[in-house]
Amino acid sequence: MPYDIRQNYRGKSGYSVVGPDGTVRGTHRTRGEAVSQQRALYAAESNSKKDISKAEHNLYEELSAAEKEFHDSLVTIADNYGPLDAEETGIWIGYESAADNEDASIGVMCGNCSLHYEKEDGGLGCMILSYEIEEMGKCRLAVIPPGYVNSSPVMKNFWGGKFTNNR
Repeated sequence: MPYDIRQNYRGKSGYSVVGPDGTVRGTHRTRGEAVSQQRALYAAESNSKKDISKAEHNLYEELSAAEKEFHDSLVTIADNYGPLDAEETGIWIGYESAADNEDASIGVMCGNCSLHYEKEDGGLGCMILSYEIEEMGKCRLAVIPPGYVNSSPVMKNFWGGKFTNNR
């Protein structure tokens, strides 16, 4: 079941975790706390044994060896050449804001990517981009650990065709 995170939903101050029927499952002071609840709800549904409700959750540690190498490679490229969205690198990131991200409800979002971090001012940053990102936004280079995307067995691919999701 998809759970959305909405700020100041139905007059409630903070970040609410909302079920597909509009039911508020919890309201939190920070987006991070709401994401923790959202992950816990997904984990409970999939009978996951992971403890994903920890406040200090390290997504990098949940990546496979190949995913860690992908993560590390992207960070190394950004360290050597500058942010990947800069004109000098010429890499198309394909970032979508939270408002445009139709896949956030299944878990495809920056908040589930190992490259995001919380900035000192409370905003979110990405290790490979120059600008502030949104928790529910996404880009085409997301590095998301197994179990964080809760999709149906058949999904549409980028071009509108279908493929089987084995994750």
